[in-house]
Amino acid sequence: MARIIFDPEVLTERYGFVARERLLFAAIRRDSHPFVTPLIFESDDAEVLLARQQDQGNLITGAGIDADRIRFYEPWVTIDPRPVADVPAAANLAALVKDLVGDESVDLDPRAPYTHFLKLTGEVDVRVTLPDERPVQVFEVDQSAVLDRMARWRGTAIPVAERLIATEAHLSGLERDLTADADTRFSALPEVGEQLGVEAILFSSTPNFTEVTGTPHRPGTLALWVGDRLFVIADAQTRDVVGTPIGTFPSPSAAILDLAPGARIAFEEQWESAALGLRLTDAGSVLVSASRALGSWRDERDSEDLAFQIIAARASTTAIEQTVDWSHEQLDAGAAFTENELYARYLAFLDGFRGDQSIPFGIEPYFTNLHSSQRMLFPGPPTDFVIDESTTCVQLDAGVQVVVDGVVVATSDMARSVLRTSEGREAYETLTRVVRDEIIPHLRPGVVCEDVHARTLAHLATVRPRMQEIGLLGDEVDFDAEYSKRNVGHLMGKQESFANELRPGYRFVLREGSYGAAEIPWRYDRHAIGTEDLWYIGADRTYNLTLRDH
Repeated sequence: MARIIFDPEVLTERYGFVARERLLFAAIRRDSHPFVTPLIFESDDAEVLLARQQDQGNLITGAGIDADRIRFYEPWVTIDPRPVADVPAAANLAALVKDLVGDESVDLDPRAPYTHFLKLTGEVDVRVTLPDERPVQVFEVDQSAVLDRMARWRGTAIPVAERLIATEAHLSGLERDLTADADTRFSALPEVGEQLGVEAILFSSTPNFTEVTGTPHRPGTLALWVGDRLFVIADAQTRDVVGTPIGTFPSPSAAILDLAPGARIAFEEQWESAALGLRLTDAGSVLVSASRALGSWRDERDSEDLAFQIIAARASTTAIEQTVDWSHEQLDAGAAFTENELYARYLAFLDGFRGDQSIPFGIEPYFTNLHSSQRMLFPGPPTDFVIDESTTCVQLDAGVQVVVDGVVVATSDMARSVLRTSEGREAYETLTRVVRDEIIPHLRPGVVCEDVHARTLAHLATVRPRMQEIGLLGDEVDFDAEYSKRNVGHLMGKQESFANELRPGYRFVLREGSYGAAEIPWRYDRHAIGTEDLWYIGADRTYNLTLRDH
């Protein structure tokens, strides 16, 4: 019988890479990286890697895996069809597995995210062998203590943020939006529960667990919210959980079933295992998919952590722009260096920012998309590929995370590019103006996310003829149709948002306090251009957080 393996250690042993280090989207999706991590398909006479096509470049040019050992699904969105012209991709994972097994059965690894089980069910005969369960202990968390802890952290961050923006004239007035005490993490949950029609919400992923408990997350640790009570479910051997012990249970599912007041439970289907999902449904629970809803729960409260977001944004813009300047200086002098050496320089500038500004919090890499367009047009982490006089473009699209006592309190996401050709520089300047003059100024309270995309697409139609003239666009694809498959920005909520994007189909209405990124990636021929800025909708205007006045 065929089987699908979901095991990061086996993935590393057989294919030589760590997913969250070599695959960009596994790093970006802090609340759903199991969902985008490649799977291993085995049958009696074959073994192949099942991966999203967005990771084609990372796997082939980054990890060095033979293309014949990979089967792709979910076609990559591109305005240059040549990189994927000879690489077929199934519409989705279920279609790919159906193609591989036909009418036969397939065993799904019980550790795979529950969403894979849901998608495969009905398309193929999928079976899951449930593992032995482990005993757990349950603690009750004082919600007021969580609020006090977060307010204390923000209070420490506010003077730091005020100092960082004091010298930036374009950010004048932003200090009035800084607050330490505003916090709706718990008061917003009843609305989430009502929208989903559930009596309890289970928090499994790292950003959601830390958001609701204010404490670091350990693998396998869960939080359960049941209205006026919050519980942490942890392995029986874990001894340093913050909270009051209330009892032990033979398994996580037994604890959840005992504590939940009703059958309907919000469940992070893109993170939590198929094993736990099946244990609960077998016992009569009705699991309601909640990954997107909980992502939005974080996104919508961005303004409460504005002080930390300012720190993240200013760290990013300083380190990235210093890295771009250094690159030009070195290339102008005839030097050569690798992508990894450039990444090391970026990290040094990031550390320099923290030291120069006396930041009392941790500033760590969140994700890094850094590559030469000569190596690939796909986004991905750096390698030892050489950047030299032949280089036409290097994209540096990266984010940092601000960390306090093991908890990520803010993230950033911005992009700049190193352009070495005249046509590339012209295109970069054009696209930068689109972001700064055509997208960000129109982000105001009451604006609908998908309408921003439509307006941007209409403006891009006016610059496309010139992009074609300078060789930065062909007529191989329907530009509007292809670009409608991707966003021109997104909100931020302790990670890049996949719940509220500036793209068709996303109806979230922007409001005062919304925080996010606006971007125009443009990958064509010899240029992989990225330009992206962070924005914040304040009480009186919208701010570009990643501009520098000096």
